[in-house]
Amino acid sequence: MELLDVYDDNAKRTGRIVVRGNKDEVFAPNEHIAVSIIFIENSEGKFLIQKTVKGEYSSTGGHIDHDEEPDDVIIREVKEELGIDININEVVKLGYRLFDFPLRFLYYLKKDIDIKEIKIQESEVSSVEYMSVSDINNLIENNLMNKGHAMLFKEILKYKGEENGK
Repeated sequence: MELLDVYDDNAKRTGRIVVRGNKDEVFAPNEHIAVSIIFIENSEGKFLIQKTVKGEYSSTGGHIDHDEEPDDVIIREVKEELGIDININEVVKLGYRLFDFPLRFLYYLKKDIDIKEIKIQESEVSSVEYMSVSDINNLIENNLMNKGHAMLFKEILKYKGEENGK
């Protein structure tokens, strides 16, 4: 049984705890469970994208368990899903985004990770590959990418534009 904290619209824990996947759980409009998502970009400007066992494309991330910090989740999920250790000090923390129900903590990492060193978590990930921005935009346009991850990818592009002074 996976327990999750409930957050408010301002990314603060409410003190309420729910069981993940409980369909009987009712949430107020300002209540959310939370996830941490990271986009990893290599020096060629390509992003590490995974195809899930359900056939959907996404970046790396997962739910924030009860009493777990968003930063810790990103370290854990990269290790679980990709078999890669990352250092939180290398990661750019871009805060949280609230598009709909889940509150999403967004992270960005610019790092060359050798795809041959990746050991995917086969229960969740079927494959990984580096993709260009246009490849990812094609996935989004064809509804092949997880919708939440698609929205966050657009946020990453905004961040990169700001970073480059555009």
